[in-house]
Amino acid sequence: MFKNNKKLEKNDLEELKEKAKLIKQHIAIAQALEVQKNTWLVSLFLKYGLDGNKEWSFSLKNGEITEVKSKEGGES
Repeated sequence: MFKNNKKLEKNDLEELKEKAKLIKQHIAIAQALEVQKNTWLVSLFLKYGLDGNKEWSFSLKNGEITEVKSKEGGES
């Protein structure tokens, strides 16, 4: 069985590799910022009297902090 294969030119391959590298870097930065944000939010628990054993939702629209209620009866 014959396969029709093509190969990228060297400069196109290098550009593709650079773009993939930039994407990986941006993903790593976004993940680090998410961890930093979550750590900062946890540091606010004492200030606002929040129970660290519960899950909280923080509204970016109005600043409201709401306890996230878990579903009753367990999951299947």
